Amino acid sequence: MTDWRSLWDAVVASDVSTRDGLGWEFTNRTGAPAWAVFREDGGPFPVFSAARGHIMPSADDLAAMTREAVADLLAAAGLADRHGWITENISAALLLASMSVESWEGVEWALESGPDDVAIAWAEPDAARTPYAWLRAIGADASAEVSIYQDGTLSGLCFIPTVELRLPELDSGSLRSRRGIPLVRGPINQVEVVYDTVVEGCQGGGLVSEVLLHGDHASTLLIAAEAYSRHEWHLFDESVVALTEPTTADALAWIPERQRWPTRAVPPESVRASRPA
Repeated sequence: MTDWRSLWDAVVASDVSTRDGLGWEFTNRTGAPAWAVFREDGGPFPVFSAARGHIMPSADDLAAMTREAVADLLAAAGLADRHGWITENISAALLLASMSVESWEGVEWALESGPDDVAIAWAEPDAARTPYAWLRAIGADASAEVSIYQDGTLSGLCFIPTVELRLPELDSGSLRSRRGIPLVRGPINQVEVVYDTVVEGCQGGGLVSEVLLHGDHASTLLIAAEAYSRHEWHLFDESVVALTEPTTADALAWIPERQRWPTRAVPPESVRASRPA
C-alpha cells in the first residue's frame, strides 16, 4: 500500500500555521489544506481535534495520517498507550470529521424501569439529553458506530467496532430501537475528543469521556454517562448520552460534577467559506 507521504505533506508540532497549539497540518503538494489534527492543553485535560480542509484524502490515507498524528501527540504529552488501543479509539472518533451523515440509528435506554425491566419513562423528543446503548452514523458510503468500553469501574466512549451491532427485531424491556435520531447531519466539519486524564479510578491513564461533533448548522455532544432516573445522571457510566444542544451540558446536573472544557471549534461560516466552490 502506498504511504500517505507520496501524495501529502505534513507540518508538525508548533510550526503549524492555522491556529495555536500542537498539531499536524496536512496539505497536498500545492499547499492546499486537507486535514488537521491537534491537541489542546488549555483545559483540565487534553482535547484532541480533527478538521477537514479544502480537499479530502482517501479513507486509507486519512486513517494513517490520523493514527500517526494522534500517536505522536499522545507521546509528546507523556501519555502512555502501550497497546495502541487509545490511539486507535481517539483516531476513529476524529475520523468522523471526514463523514457526511445522512441519518442516525441506535438503541435507546429507558430513563426509568420498573419490576421485570419494564420501561416506565423514556426521554421526551425535545429532551436535553437521551441515553443510548449504542449509536450508528450512516453516510452514503460509510458508517461509524459509538458504544461503550470499560476501564476498571469506569466507562468511556468506544469508536472501534468490537461486536456486530444490530437493531433488534422486537423491542423489549428497557431498550428500544430508534431510527432517524435527530442528531447532527450533513458534513461533519470538526470533531473534538476529550481524553480525561484526571478522572479518578481510570486504570489506562485516561478515558475518552466526551466527543463533540460540529456540522454546518448544528453540533452534537456525546458523553459516556447513564441515567439512573430522569433526574439523576452519572458520568463515566454505561450509556452513550447524546445532547443536541451541547452548550446545555454545562448547566445540567451530573454526578460527579462535570468539568467544563474550552471548545476551539471554527465557526461553521468559516468552514464553509474555506471549501472550494
